[in-house]
Amino acid sequence: MYRESLVPELVLYPIGHEPLPTWCGRPGGYELRHSVSGKPFYVWKKPVPRIADWLLDCVVYLYPSAQDADAGEAAGGTGFLAFVRSEVNPDYGVVYCVTDSHVIREAGSPVIRLNTKDGGRDVLALEHDDWIHHPDGDDLAVCPVALSNPDYYHYNVIETDMLVTKEFMERQNMGPGDEVFMVGRFGTHEGRQRNTPVVRFGNISMMPWEPIMHGRGYTVESFLVETRSLSGFGGSPVFVYHTPHTPYPSDFPDREQGIWLLGVDWGHLPIFENVKEKNRKDDVPEGWVVESNSGQMAVTPAWKLQELLDTEDLAVGRKQADDELSKRRDDSPIVLDMLPESAKKPSR
Repeated sequence: MYRESLVPELVLYPIGHEPLPTWCGRPGGYELRHSVSGKPFYVWKKPVPRIADWLLDCVVYLYPSAQDADAGEAAGGTGFLAFVRSEVNPDYGVVYCVTDSHVIREAGSPVIRLNTKDGGRDVLALEHDDWIHHPDGDDLAVCPVALSNPDYYHYNVIETDMLVTKEFMERQNMGPGDEVFMVGRFGTHEGRQRNTPVVRFGNISMMPWEPIMHGRGYTVESFLVETRSLSGFGGSPVFVYHTPHTPYPSDFPDREQGIWLLGVDWGHLPIFENVKEKNRKDDVPEGWVVESNSGQMAVTPAWKLQELLDTEDLAVGRKQADDELSKRRDDSPIVLDMLPESAKKPSR
């Protein structure tokens, strides 16, 4: 029996020797299995990271109607909550619900369902016109959501400093093989009483330099990610992550560790296979084909979401909120007790 080292060499085990659970600082361990005849053997298993609960709490579900949302009908898609901080006071900001444009338009699902802290759910009966779509046709839509009673809801947000940019991607040397996960709505077991999103893992297959044909009939900028996306996952946030044990090219050893929003799932690439006769060799004479999932998910890059958040309508709305915040601060009769910068003594 042998194991593959981080360097290109094979380390042999004497017959009957059980491998150590970890080695060379590489994460994971050997999983004991048995052959058909009952003989033990070991298979190296790469660990799957424990996902922070707050990332699951960012996800919301979208439905065609308030009735569908309350009943937990298997219709609609996934969304998540993003947060843009105020430029006047970083303790304040605007929350946006983010999803795919096609979830709102083609799927007709503008209604949001959120979890509540008492273990239940609540429904925000939004209309189609409440949503703002990407001006260039990218499959993204957002809706500003001001929760007047935020303590009632069980939710979290993704801040814009987590969004991957082209510059950050180049600096991190992100590319094919980098590990990703997405959090979304599994249609056959999504949770009827409250939102219970699932996590799916995969890897970047192709960078977004070659446009992909969208179902609307034009090409869009997209990553391809090796993980299965199904109906209901549209609008799910897709994250890329680097850990101390993440493999990386030997000529690029310095990579920042963390989790970032790679983009938003908008669909998968299907493949079509010919229907066979009972002999499993010949095609049926009718020429029938069946659609199959290729395992390749299409992901709108996170910088496209930043573009949408920076559009004039949304930027003006945040500017008006900041102006109101500045006015409240200027009108306050209270003067904060703090030492002016000019009076501070230089540090030793």
